[in-house]
Amino acid sequence: MHGGDSVRLNERPIRISQVADITGYSQSHLYRLVREGRIPFHKNGRAGGKGAVRFYESEIDDWIKNGWVFSPAQASLDAQADKILEGMK
Repeated sequence: MHGGDSVRLNERPIRISQVADITGYSQSHLYRLVREGRIPFHKNGRAGGKGAVRFYESEIDDWIKNGWVFSPAQASLDAQADKILEGMK
């Protein structure tokens, strides 16, 4: 799974066709971004095996707002910060 653990628990995943509608990118270009790890995504199935690629609209929105740049390390840090802040409430 890529994209960190910051996905909202009540958010349903969206398909690549929906991401194409949101971004204006073709599905083939989006699959290339997935292969290169340049877009936040999640993959159902076994590690290393084939599985459906899913996205979360909130992550895609964040990705767009941040200049279409995705950093798995930053996503991990953001998830850790969210957990810490949640614990402070």
